Amino acid sequence: MSDVIVHTQTLSPYGWTARIAAAEKGVSHTVRDVDTTAPEHRKLHPFGKVPVLQHGEVVVYETLAITHYIDRAFEGPALQPVDFRGQTDMLRWISIVNGYCFAVMNGLIKARMAVLVTGEPPDAAVLADLREQLGGQVGLIEEALSAHAFLAGSRFTLADAFLFPQLHYAAATPEGADALADAPATRAWLEAMRARPSVVATSPFAG
Repeated sequence: MSDVIVHTQTLSPYGWTARIAAAEKGVSHTVRDVDTTAPEHRKLHPFGKVPVLQHGEVVVYETLAITHYIDRAFEGPALQPVDFRGQTDMLRWISIVNGYCFAVMNGLIKARMAVLVTGEPPDAAVLADLREQLGGQVGLIEEALSAHAFLAGSRFTLADAFLFPQLHYAAATPEGADALADAPATRAWLEAMRARPSVVATSPFAG
């Protein structure tokens, strides 16, 4: 059994990001489903979030720190550019995903799924606002992916691992499908990412 454990929840996009990074690096890991309200989880993550990486006695929380640790602690293909410009672009995209895309893309999923809990249709004004924001974000992504195969250049980096789960989920909404309709480079990137061995191997929907 691997001594690397990823504490997460099945559908967590950030948990998927961490697992994609581990698979890209060739790091075998065990997934442990967690109750984020449990006191024992709070000992691993003081804010009660996921994922958390446990590697022997080392515990790392926050996805950027986790993926950086995976890249630096283990042998395998580099997941971060070595040049400062490439590193800067990668970090900028990760910041965009964390600071802007997550709120909008996750917000769309929650707005669309709320009907299953409440029985009420989603708020049209909320959806319209999210649609507009998503359109701008996809436009920015399309610009980058029209220039090169991956977000931060010609090679896969952690930036791609951060964006993929968020956009994959958002693409399942009507608003996501509309935003992608005029973004051929982004659609092509999504399809290539979905076929990537690291994504297939770690998919929450596998099996």
